[in-house]
Amino acid sequence: MNKPRILVIEDNQSLDDLLVETLQEDFAVSYVQDGATGISQVLADPPDLVILDLMLPIVSGESVLKTVRKTSTVPILVLTAVQDKGKVVDLLEAGANDYLTKPFDLDELTARIRVQLRTANTAGRPVSQATLQIGDIILDPTAYTVQVGDQSFPLAKKEYAILKLLMGHPQQVFPKADLYTAVWHEPYIGGENTLAVHLSNLRKKINQPGGPQYIQSLGGLGVRFAPHAEAGQ
Repeated sequence: MNKPRILVIEDNQSLDDLLVETLQEDFAVSYVQDGATGISQVLADPPDLVILDLMLPIVSGESVLKTVRKTSTVPILVLTAVQDKGKVVDLLEAGANDYLTKPFDLDELTARIRVQLRTANTAGRPVSQATLQIGDIILDPTAYTVQVGDQSFPLAKKEYAILKLLMGHPQQVFPKADLYTAVWHEPYIGGENTLAVHLSNLRKKINQPGGPQYIQSLGGLGVRFAPHAEAGQ
């Protein structure tokens, strides 16, 4: 079985060597040391996950993140020395899947990598350009749109992430706390209203009046995507 492929974009040679040494037993690790080369590498030969430093020569890590996100949904774990919560929120909103503040624990890094690979279901195969289709619902990762029959709707980043997770596991019931944590990468405490708003927006786009109710809330159990939902359910 092929190892999941990780691309490290980091200009610190010592850290590059340490990451390769730490991760190489379980992952196929390569690295580049500037943002421009990083962008080219990701787009030309998409890895299963990117570890991205923010302080890079030629093109900054933030620019790499924004450029890659225009055409790819590859999981990106950001390494940053910034501890400002507002800045971290900006990175997550720009498309980062997770982050670690330097200095970081290598065991924690490995655990976070496994979580991202498991969530994205990309181990051993690049899927960054693949559309996801169930019935007449088509999720487009390039355009950040969902097509329902002959209608197309734009999606906000978090709406896209929620729908991708639900469609990737049809019929599975996700407790709201788990769904929120998987998408926002933070505890559910205080996130009830935020999740409710995003789910409401998705229902308006996916659950057409008089048609199948694909996104379903099951009492106190959670939320699921029902691919064979009937009208009014």
